[in-house]
Amino acid sequence: VNELPVDLVLQLHTSALEKMNFPIEAAVNELPDEAKHALTAALEQMQVRDSLKMYNNLVERCFKECVEDMRSKSLSSKEEQCTAKCCEKFMNVTGRVGMRFGEFFSQMEAAANAQLQEMQKAQQK
Repeated sequence: VNELPVDLVLQLHTSALEKMNFPIEAAVNELPDEAKHALTAALEQMQVRDSLKMYNNLVERCFKECVEDMRSKSLSSKEEQCTAKCCEKFMNVTGRVGMRFGEFFSQMEAAANAQLQEMQKAQQK
């Protein structure tokens, strides 16, 4: 299995994430209620779609890696062990990447909020 290290994945997405240098909560709070609901619905739909993609990726990856033949409708004990280990590894990596993105996003949000406060102070002067 060709897996990228978590730090490399974060580096690949850092430039895109850095472009989101604005306080998201402040921007969302300015929206009318109808737009907030539409945004929430769109985000939920994206999360479901992404979850399904992740699940399909897991199934495909572990199937290709672990299933050796299709002569029986049940997995051999070797295939079952491989599949369990593959799923566990995939979930651990996915959880770790999610945690790191959460940490990174929190740092970006704090920096954006600090920048917004500085801009507000400058406008008051």
